[in-house]
Amino acid sequence: MRQRVISDGRVSLTVSELCLGTMYFGYRTDEQTSFAILDRFREAGGTFLDTANNYGQWHGDAGESERVIGRWLRSRRAAGEMVVATKVGARTTVPGDPDERNWQGLGAEAIRADAQTSLRQLGVDRLDVYYAHIDDRATPLAETIGALGELAAAGQVGLPGYACVQQEGTYMLPQPGRGQLNLVTEELLDYAAATGVTVLAYSPLQAGRYARPERPLRAAYAHAGSQARLAAAGEVAGELGATTGQVALAWLLHQDPPVIPIPGASSVAQLDEILAAAELKLDDATLERLDRAGRDGRAA
Repeated sequence: MRQRVISDGRVSLTVSELCLGTMYFGYRTDEQTSFAILDRFREAGGTFLDTANNYGQWHGDAGESERVIGRWLRSRRAAGEMVVATKVGARTTVPGDPDERNWQGLGAEAIRADAQTSLRQLGVDRLDVYYAHIDDRATPLAETIGALGELAAAGQVGLPGYACVQQEGTYMLPQPGRGQLNLVTEELLDYAAATGVTVLAYSPLQAGRYARPERPLRAAYAHAGSQARLAAAGEVAGELGATTGQVALAWLLHQDPPVIPIPGASSVAQLDEILAAAELKLDDATLERLDRAGRDGRAA
């Protein structure tokens, strides 16, 4: 698998072009299956894992994804090979109740304390990438940045500056509503190209929507332009002997600069389909065709 460099201009990390999402590890995806998925990802050259300190809390057990990854890293002696990204800010302070009004936020105390918990659960000495998971407007930005800076100065966080932004992103073009700030937009991609910030896209397969046309689209993509994009991706998939989801992932990887998709898999078979997308070649004419699709109908 091809590798990419994430950098803040001073420190850099080399990561695989696909980042494996692990949100459901430890509860929807049992540990044995999670280990098999991680083994296959590593075998294919994958080196980048994405988790968060709150994953699992929907079932009352926040941090279970981190713990599964930690056990896998130890059992495979793979800690030095993998780049692990985790997050802080959205863990509930009321066990069993994940309502966002109970989230911990991005205050200095929460960041410091939960960094230590994540280090312990992952079994590592440093958090390679540490995201602010939410937009916490109740906490002064200086307080959040100061706490993250302390962790970087102590060598417990890999990059000392903002180098990555992770938003929901896919091949379909979003039409954000007021206050919806969690989407990969063309404006964000322009900003990334100008500044060198790496863009990562979660939910690139839209919870299986590319494979299951009967599923409703999420609000930001529920417009006529998306139907045109889906049709275009399906046509290209048929011509290339691929799946529509593979075309969607390949399109992200072919952006300039490339977007790092964060797909999740609940089985090794699903992961193999995802891995094949990284080998899918889209020529300039195909990319132009895919990019042009749906632009006139986005506001319909």
